[in-house]
Amino acid sequence: MFSRRFMPLLLAGTALVAAQPVHAQSTDDIGVEILQLLVDEGVIPAQKAQDLLAKAKVAAELRRQREAPPSATTIDVSYVPEATRVELREQIKKEVIAEAKTGGWIAPNSMPDWLHGLTISGDFRLRYQGEFFPKSDPLHQIGNFPSFPDFNAINAARGVTNAAGFPIINSTIDRHRVRYRARLGLDAKINDFVSVGLQLASGDDAGAISTNKTLGDYFNKDQIWIDRAFIRLTPIKGVNLIGGRIPNPFVSTDMVWDPDINPEGVVLNLEHGLGGDRSIFATAGYFPLQENEIFGRDRRFYAGQVGVRGTVIDDVHVEAAAAYYDYQNINSIKNAPDGSRLNDYTAPGALAKGNSLFNMRTDGLTTLAGLASDFNLLNVTGAITYTGFGDTRVRLTGDIVRNLALISRADLLRLDSNSLIKPGALGWQVRLDVGQAHVTKRGDWRFAAAYKRVETDAVLDIFTDSDFGLGGTDVKGYLIEGELGIYKNTSIGVNWYSTDSIERAPFSVDVLQLNLSTRF
Repeated sequence: MFSRRFMPLLLAGTALVAAQPVHAQSTDDIGVEILQLLVDEGVIPAQKAQDLLAKAKVAAELRRQREAPPSATTIDVSYVPEATRVELREQIKKEVIAEAKTGGWIAPNSMPDWLHGLTISGDFRLRYQGEFFPKSDPLHQIGNFPSFPDFNAINAARGVTNAAGFPIINSTIDRHRVRYRARLGLDAKINDFVSVGLQLASGDDAGAISTNKTLGDYFNKDQIWIDRAFIRLTPIKGVNLIGGRIPNPFVSTDMVWDPDINPEGVVLNLEHGLGGDRSIFATAGYFPLQENEIFGRDRRFYAGQVGVRGTVIDDVHVEAAAAYYDYQNINSIKNAPDGSRLNDYTAPGALAKGNSLFNMRTDGLTTLAGLASDFNLLNVTGAITYTGFGDTRVRLTGDIVRNLALISRADLLRLDSNSLIKPGALGWQVRLDVGQAHVTKRGDWRFAAAYKRVETDAVLDIFTDSDFGLGGTDVKGYLIEGELGIYKNTSIGVNWYSTDSIERAPFSVDVLQLNLSTRF
């Protein structure tokens, strides 16, 4: 539909076509130009204009047949001067555009104003993942320890009876999986100061560190999760207040935060320009992890980060940041020696593998895993990017993290006298990226290689990269990644991870990932 205001304009255009003498060149007529303008501005579709033009020509021919030939005194205007046509065309165009912006009408080929602030984006990735474990061979290698308890499953069951045996993590059987990741995002700019974001994502479960869905459940329908839901306020330039389930607001690597994590909390971000593309920034946030309604020992962390970024010399860009993450009430409390379970509520809600643990139960019959160490993390991240090769960049990234609240070996033994694990506070990695920053077209490429070492309690094992060593801490090794664009916004890629345990019993795994990815 279009505004009634344009009805006279449309009628005038068709009337001009119909009113021309039959010998006039109707394709050069101002009525035709009016119809063409209405098509160009999206007021009417092209087919509708063609129909009106055809009807107008038929009406003109019928009128010519009914009327007598013009007398000698009749003035026959066979054309409109070029200057007049240009002037009329510009006036009509201005009127059409002004009405489109202020009149609230909706043309078939246009969108209402409220849709202009919406941005829809998404991506889809199909992946083959192979997980390969060393085989026991007395002549060459020992192989992996075969009975790692699955403490996350134990805690999900609220403890297990020791006599029944523990669920275990697979460490010996090679695995082959086909997985997909699908995400759909919607960002809406409400006004110059307020915007909101929503993202839906796939996933095997509601876990924070993966949106992969593994195929193979008899074609049962899959779940969709709310991956992001946040509001952003920008009262002045350089000041952002963000709250909800938000994109990761910190300069970081996958050693501290898995790329799929979208933390829940409230963040204030400040950035001040220093000239050119150089700036300083600061981020502060509050993030609740678990609320305990009855016991009042809520788990949460506070975070702060400061940093700088910008070009220091020609083609050399630097980014550096220091962050501090102060976790509160994150460690567990052992139950009293009488076998009570009053402190079971302090058991972690989720576990991966690697962090120092102890048995919270004291009855000698059951096991419930508790987190031994507190976590106050100091994290320093830096990157140098060279862009002197055109759109091919070279980026070197370094990241180091230290847990300043690491539990001592003596305190760990007081919690669990049978513990054989040495607590470790340090994690570090170095990474080299070469190629395009984003693979967006055919022929774009990127290559990356990295080495990483993450000790037992350097970070929380539930938040670090879920692919490296199949997740968790107490792991060291290297990774190689490659990606090649084959079509617009479509690429193929390969990732290889080779890792070993540090303090635990032997746990080595090689992970191969083959990806087909597309985005919009």
